[in-house]
Amino acid sequence: MSKKKNNKRIKGNQYEYGAFDFEEYQDPQRGMSSTDRRRMYLRDKGTAITPDNRRRLVGGLAVLLILMVGLILRMGYWQIVRADDLRVMAVQMQKVDTEIEPARGAIYDSQMTTLAESVTEYELYAYTQYLYKSDDIKISEKTKALREMAKITGKDIEEVRAKFEGDENLVLIADGLTREQVEKAEELWGSKVIVKTRTARYYPNGAFAAQILGGVNGDNVGRTGLELEYNSVLAGVKGRTVRTTDPNGNTLSGSKTKYYEPQDGSSIVTTIDSVIQHFVEEALATGMKKTGADSITCIVMNPKTGDVLAMATTPEYDPNNSSQPLDAKEKEKFAAMTPEQQTEYLSRMWTIRGISNVYEPGSTFKLIAAASALESNTADSKSTYQCNGYIHVGNYNLRCLGNHGTQSLKEAVGNSCNPALAKVALDMGAETFYNYIDLFGFNDKTGIDLPGETNSIVKSAEGMGDVDLATTGYGQGIAITPLQLLCAVNCFGNNGVLMKPKLVKKILDKDGNVKEEIEDTAVRQVVSQDTADKICDIMEYYVSDAGGDRAYVPGYRVGGKTGTANLVSEGSKSYDKKQTNTSFVAMAPMDDPQISMVVIVYNPKKIHYGNFSAGPIVKEIMEKSLQYLGVERQYSEDEEKEVKSQKVKVPDVTGMNSKDAINVLKNSGLKYIVMPESNTDAAFVVLDQYPKKKTKVDKGSTVYLYSE
Repeated sequence: MSKKKNNKRIKGNQYEYGAFDFEEYQDPQRGMSSTDRRRMYLRDKGTAITPDNRRRLVGGLAVLLILMVGLILRMGYWQIVRADDLRVMAVQMQKVDTEIEPARGAIYDSQMTTLAESVTEYELYAYTQYLYKSDDIKISEKTKALREMAKITGKDIEEVRAKFEGDENLVLIADGLTREQVEKAEELWGSKVIVKTRTARYYPNGAFAAQILGGVNGDNVGRTGLELEYNSVLAGVKGRTVRTTDPNGNTLSGSKTKYYEPQDGSSIVTTIDSVIQHFVEEALATGMKKTGADSITCIVMNPKTGDVLAMATTPEYDPNNSSQPLDAKEKEKFAAMTPEQQTEYLSRMWTIRGISNVYEPGSTFKLIAAASALESNTADSKSTYQCNGYIHVGNYNLRCLGNHGTQSLKEAVGNSCNPALAKVALDMGAETFYNYIDLFGFNDKTGIDLPGETNSIVKSAEGMGDVDLATTGYGQGIAITPLQLLCAVNCFGNNGVLMKPKLVKKILDKDGNVKEEIEDTAVRQVVSQDTADKICDIMEYYVSDAGGDRAYVPGYRVGGKTGTANLVSEGSKSYDKKQTNTSFVAMAPMDDPQISMVVIVYNPKKIHYGNFSAGPIVKEIMEKSLQYLGVERQYSEDEEKEVKSQKVKVPDVTGMNSKDAINVLKNSGLKYIVMPESNTDAAFVVLDQYPKKKTKVDKGSTVYLYSE
């Protein structure tokens, strides 16, 4: 049977067929028609519209329809519902918001000498491609660029070369430059260099009063000290400039630029007297050499107002570069430390030990015990105490350094007798003594305007057994801060009234007008004036006739009390007899106190006991400060004969060239200090001096020369 080719078009169908081999799809048994055979052929070829294919087509069209509807709805949502938001976003994308730094307020001492200020520093950037890297630049020109850049910035020429040869094209060559330096660079290289400015904090006296002033971080935000405590006052409020720009940063024509003026920070006037602060820092430096101590802390106050006149701790640091120690040997140790150790070291270095560290006050606390006993009427001027070298309390013998026999309360404090003051405390009882400890402020922070003040460690009346009570009477078993002790002792020089300590007395606006004046704050009446007078008498007796003679100053009525306390050994609760903290709390003149101080010598290794380690420091500060404050000496006949031959008159050097003035002072047997301190030896005209001309002073005394 011959094969036939069928090229007919089937009417009513949406497909065509061409040459078709009917014999291949013949099924004689079923008797398939030619139409069925054609459909079977097209199905096998994949072109037939089957129910499955029809469902797929409908599903695809439905998906397309849904997508189209979703797209239309989405476009409507963005163009209608979110239209306002999009307009705002578009404006924001076109706006450039630039912050404007305010000027940080200054910090002054009590005489308006600048202790901290903000200065403008300049950063110099260079396009190294145009100055050095390009092959078109001659070698001689490259060498000249290196040499001139090093000369202008003060950098080593190899350091500049390393920057020029680095991978970056625009590099920071130097920061902290002056206006003159960057202007010279712009004069030489024009647009090949870029100058940027930044505001930096500057402390003109270096390490002077470092712990009090504190410092700022890289963002000019207070980090420690007064800079932190008064940051919100000093910082001011940032300003800003808002302008509309094109994608290239150019201001759009017709757009408005909004300018919000920054609000400069306020300045603060402290209670610190720079002259007394110098006296303190000089005395501490001398004390460190003589005692071999780990550290020494000193606080000087006006007992009647609560003003802190000076505060210092050794070793010191320079707040202009507070991320490393000041001492060269300490720098080497610091460089070898791990990052964790360095962080711990810096934290200790920045700590204000006068308010942030507690210590056992030792015998200085006997003044508090004696005052409490007098005020509570458990002791009076006729009370006597027996000392046989120890007192037995509970199961312990509490020992004394001497065998003082029978003594009055005044003599007991003068002898620094432990058994006597233990008996004083036992006679009062735990509840009464604890109440007076609380009244003197030892359970509370003093509230001084410095960050980091810590709490004391005082046992409650309920937890104070007889042994605890007895040892507290002579200053062991209780831990307080140096400032707490000084504030409590100040009561005796202020008719029994406890004053709140303060470091800032005025806040000034940017124009120097007084915005706020911080008044003196009386906390409470702790003891009566009669009790205060009796303790002042005991303090003066201790310095003039008893154990505090190393702080005695001829012509001045100085009072005080020493203390020596053993340190607790690390890892145990027992005392280490080889390690001590020694201290001296003092006040003068005792008939009308103008100044008080506490000196803590931490772990002295060369000289022990408060009278010998802290006493000379107290004497040096006290004598210079009283003379500076204009307190007139009142010599006894013997004192006058002794000191008369050692006096010299201060020459008049005001108006002189500084070099001539220094020679005149040296020839008169006097020392000198330039105020404010300067790192240069440049000559200047002496505008003022202290002490004034013709003032009689001891040979070797210091004259302060003021250059501005």
